[in-house]
Order: sequence, then C-alpha cells, then structure tokens
Amino acid sequence: MPFREVVGHRAVISRIAQAVEGDSLPPSVLLTGPGGVGKRLLAGAIAQTLNCGAPRRDASGLAVDACGSCSACRRIAGGVYPDVLVLAPGEGGSITVDQVRVAIEQVGYRPFEGRRRVIVVDDADLLVPAAQNALLKTLEEPPPRSQFVLVTARPDMLLDTVRSRCPRLRIGHLRRHPAAAA
Repeated sequence: MPFREVVGHRAVISRIAQAVEGDSLPPSVLLTGPGGVGKRLLAGAIAQTLNCGAPRRDASGLAVDACGSCSACRRIAGGVYPDVLVLAPGEGGSITVDQVRVAIEQVGYRPFEGRRRVIVVDDADLLVPAAQNALLKTLEEPPPRSQFVLVTARPDMLLDTVRSRCPRLRIGHLRRHPAAAA
C-alpha cells in the first residue's frame, strides 16, 4: 500500500517520505502506537517505497511514494517479495532468536531484486530477550542497503538498548471527522 493510501498520519508519512527521498531514513525505525492505527500498513508502505520499480511524487510534489502497481509493489503487498522479510510471532506467541538469526543472515546479503532489504519486525514487543540481544549488533551497525522497521503497541516491552538504536515514530489514533460523528 503506497503512502497515499494510508489513512491519516500525514505528518509522520511526510517525514518518512521525505527521508526516503533524501536517502536519510535511519536504517532502523520503531513504529509505535495503539493497536489498529495503521502501523503495519505504514511498514508495508515503507517497504514498497524503498523498492518500487516506478516511484512517483506525492500530490505535494515534495516526496516520493510507491506506485502501488509495479511487480515489486504487488509482490510486497502479497508478501512474496524476496527482499522483504516479515518477522512475526510463531506458534509459541513470541519471536525467537532463531527467527532473528535467519533475518540477520538474509540482511547481510545484497538485495536480490530491489534497492533495499527490508526486515519488518511485527509485534516487536514479542521478541524474546535473547532475540533482542541477537539483533542489537545489527541495529547498531546495519549492513548497507538494509532497513529495519520494528512495529509495536508496547515499546516499553523492548530492551532499552533496542529502543535506543531505533528512532521512534509515534502513530496516534485517527481523529473522527465531525461529519462522521453525526
């Protein structure tokens, strides 16, 4: 989903899009906010924008956005793009150190097709402590052409050392439009 299709959060999206455009997006970011506000959608939009085959300017003309229709964008949206890996809790309800080790190994290789290898850590608060510790060095010294996006509603559950290595982008509740309340 391109940035333009994410509902609300224009200020955060603008900051991210301009950072992507200026090649100044930090190699790891922490998207925080209550459940259901669009953090996962925003993580997908970041992955698409970083790897889009035909990026375009947003309506303001100031920042880049994914096209949403090229092969890379469609496969990222479908969860089958080789340069985007999503880590999510497994059957045990946590993200294990073995999952993190696989991600670290993959991010060490050059991107297969796209411009960046993107690792999305969904429900990052469910990383077991050993997995968080395994991730630290990579967050501290990320390989070139890599991007980590940690997503959580409970950032306080992450180790201080992990939080300190990832600039936090807070995603808040959407405001109700006055017409919707009527």
